[in-house]
Amino acid sequence: MDSFRYEVLESRVIFGIGAISEVKKEAHELGAKKAFVISSPEQAELAHEAATLLEELCADVHPEAVQHVPVEKVHSAVERVRSLKIDCLVAIGGGSAIGLAKAVALQSSVPILAVPTTYAGSEMTPIWGITENGLKKTGKIRRSN
Repeated sequence: MDSFRYEVLESRVIFGIGAISEVKKEAHELGAKKAFVISSPEQAELAHEAATLLEELCADVHPEAVQHVPVEKVHSAVERVRSLKIDCLVAIGGGSAIGLAKAVALQSSVPILAVPTTYAGSEMTPIWGITENGLKKTGKIRRSN
């Protein structure tokens, strides 16, 4: 067998029916004071449920994530995150919501708490992608030491 090294960014997985009920506790563990909930329009109801569970920590719900993470959606979300002084992103949904959260985190250095509703894989990798002018650009979030 060939030798290899496998490194991932810090992560913790909590799995199970009703695990979303732990969203506030997990946000507190990240040191959150103001959370920004991101979802696609299709997951808006669940995003609002998470906002209710977050109580006073939730500053806004942003159900505008779409497939392929258009750069315009990134700019809009980053602007809102900065104006609200957000310190935690809560991504609810699949690859679109988690991808948008990654793109926002890339520009704001805000941590992500991901609540995946499907297995898209995005929640388990440091790979990001943003589409601009019909071209998709990808990269990898690097560890900061």
